[in-house]
Amino acid sequence: MCYYKKFSRYIFGGLFLILFWFFLHTIAVIVEGTQKDTRDADVGIIFGVKNRLDGSLSNSMKNRLDVGLKLYKEGQVQKLIVTGGLAHKGFCEADLMQEYLLENGVKLADIILDNEALNTEENVQNSLEIMKSYHYKKLIIISQYYHILRIKLMYHKNGFYNLGSAYTRYYNKKHHHFALVREFFGYYYYYFFK
Repeated sequence: MCYYKKFSRYIFGGLFLILFWFFLHTIAVIVEGTQKDTRDADVGIIFGVKNRLDGSLSNSMKNRLDVGLKLYKEGQVQKLIVTGGLAHKGFCEADLMQEYLLENGVKLADIILDNEALNTEENVQNSLEIMKSYHYKKLIIISQYYHILRIKLMYHKNGFYNLGSAYTRYYNKKHHHFALVREFFGYYYYYFFK
């Protein structure tokens, strides 16, 4: 019986520590993700997100694009990278994003497509190749606030630090808590194993 109580205490203690760690991490996600740093940069990178089944833009995607449009129209970025491959129902996220930007006044020459990346890690890797080939020095990350901390970690682990960030205030309330949990595990998986 004593062994069972001791074991239970360890289990509950471990669960408490994990929950406390998750709580602290979530605070860091919110603080880092909502700090807007949009000092002039060469390029903004808009991270892709799933489109709707019919190929139309999801609210998350549209809001990310609108943040990028604002930066572009205010002259804070000269070019926009749209990134995302054939990730959902045969539609290429980058192509859908490019179409929206063109409809809203962005010049074709100012849009750079990465239509091969299928996840955040590939988005980061491909954007670094683009930065290198165009000799760009600074970029602004554009995504949902809860995504920013993990994206910054990926750039930092690749030796790139000259970046700012802008976030969309929109998030899907239905999937919000799941996104925070996913980002928690995704962050530490990348931190320790990549």
